[in-house]
Amino acid sequence: MKHQNSKSAFYYTIRLATRIVLTIFYSLRVRGAENILEKDASIIVANHINWFDSFVLVALFKGKITFLSASYLFEGLIVRVFLSRMGCISVSQLQIREPFKESLNILRRRGIIGIFPEGSVRLTNKIQKVKRGAFFLAHTANVPIIPVGIQGTDNVFALFRKIPRPGKIIVNIGKPIYPKRTERETTKMVIAKITELVKY
Repeated sequence: MKHQNSKSAFYYTIRLATRIVLTIFYSLRVRGAENILEKDASIIVANHINWFDSFVLVALFKGKITFLSASYLFEGLIVRVFLSRMGCISVSQLQIREPFKESLNILRRRGIIGIFPEGSVRLTNKIQKVKRGAFFLAHTANVPIIPVGIQGTDNVFALFRKIPRPGKIIVNIGKPIYPKRTERETTKMVIAKITELVKY
């Protein structure tokens, strides 16, 4: 219990620090904040154009987001410690069952799961081939997906730039999308909405 509280304290410290950085150094525009479900379980699904995307989501959502992160990110000691303290869940193609069960338990406790369905950072606003884990999880838990379109983080924290530069970050949050008749139909609708949000 003490270890869990320590993780939560670390998470909220990072959230506060990120909010301060965004407020002082960057122009942050958020549309659709009213679509956030504060008291109900949900899965946040967003495009992924920069490593800073997850920090932006942490800063915007009041509830604690548990991110599903690729297992290779846990290979380095510093990053592994950071992700563990943030409560992230390691996922790989060879390790799916346990992360899925853990995510399902979080949703059943009205928690929030965060997923970048493209699997890794993509240097384009066009949604690439997606992994369907988020949509399978939404159907199993019968919880809504909140689509999010992020713009600008790739310019502020451009690849190979050691020092971030001032700039505008835009986050568009869509209305919750509840599971449809089939997982494929849900996937198609969510990806179409995120594609719309990154152009808005």
